[in-house]
Amino acid sequence: CYENMFRRCSSLTTAPELPAKTLADQCYSGMFSSCSSLTTAPELKAETLADWCYSNMFFGCTSLTTAPELKAETLAESCYNSMFYGCTSLTEAPELPATTLAKSCYQSMFDLCTSLTEAPELKATTLDSYCYNNMFNGCKKLQSVTIFATGGFDQYNLRNWLNGAGTEATQRTLTVASQEAYDAIVGNLPDIWKSGEG
Repeated sequence: CYENMFRRCSSLTTAPELPAKTLADQCYSGMFSSCSSLTTAPELKAETLADWCYSNMFFGCTSLTTAPELKAETLAESCYNSMFYGCTSLTEAPELPATTLAKSCYQSMFDLCTSLTEAPELKATTLDSYCYNNMFNGCKKLQSVTIFATGGFDQYNLRNWLNGAGTEATQRTLTVASQEAYDAIVGNLPDIWKSGEG
């Protein structure tokens, strides 16, 4: 319904209120994409999401400094896909309270957020297909990542999730649930995030 509504409105500095608590598929997808002057995101009140509902919502919002609270504990396919992609002024990520994931739910969520220093805790214990793909790709200042997953690992759900991340950080800390979990994800870790590095 609001897909791409303000896309490329490069002079937009303030977002409208978004009161909806029940969402529809793709409803806010790309809504503020490339709004390069937008500094503050609107409050997002929904606690249950729909497929692709927030995908690309703030894509390329290079002046966005504050992310909205993400209240939902029930996710949907690609619900946050590329939500903050290229938000180069974003220094702090919102908390991610969900413990059960959906396909591609966080894919590329913070891709190229080059000012982000700390990842939100990844609380889910079992992963879903493509869930964390490219999630922190290119987050060159990233210093800390905590992942609680103990199962659901495959070659796709963590593909490039830390590619190019932490390359400008002086110290990097990766916290995992167990040695077994580390052994399962090590193939999807750049060398600088492996044990004994940083």
